[in-house]
Amino acid sequence: MNDFERAERKRIARERLRARRLRAGELRSRVVAISLICFGLLWGVVFVQMATGNDPVLGSATSSGRHPGPQSNSTARSSPPPAESEPAEVEVIEPEVEEQEFEEPGGEEFEPAPEPEPEPEPVITGQS
Repeated sequence: MNDFERAERKRIARERLRARRLRAGELRSRVVAISLICFGLLWGVVFVQMATGNDPVLGSATSSGRHPGPQSNSTARSSPPPAESEPAEVEVIEPEVEEQEFEEPGGEEFEPAPEPEPEPEPVITGQS
């Protein structure tokens, strides 16, 4: 092999290495660009959901910030009245409650303190 062939082979090898580096650089650039675009789109979707009040974490919470309590199973299991029967008129009787006013010896009115709610019974499992 003479010097001319050796120089030609080195030139071809350098061109191949340069082409490989260019392809790797283009691939890296594309991956970074696609990653940034996907991040921006996903962040935009979350931002729009939060701005419109459709927060999936809060679920069915109302706008006042209160979460409706769990529904009792009795309402979920109740069946609708049969279609054959006519709706019966129900008279609602409200109990008569006398308002009592309490006066302190000083002459100022006050309301009695509400009764405390009973504490729930402790849960006993086989592990405790």
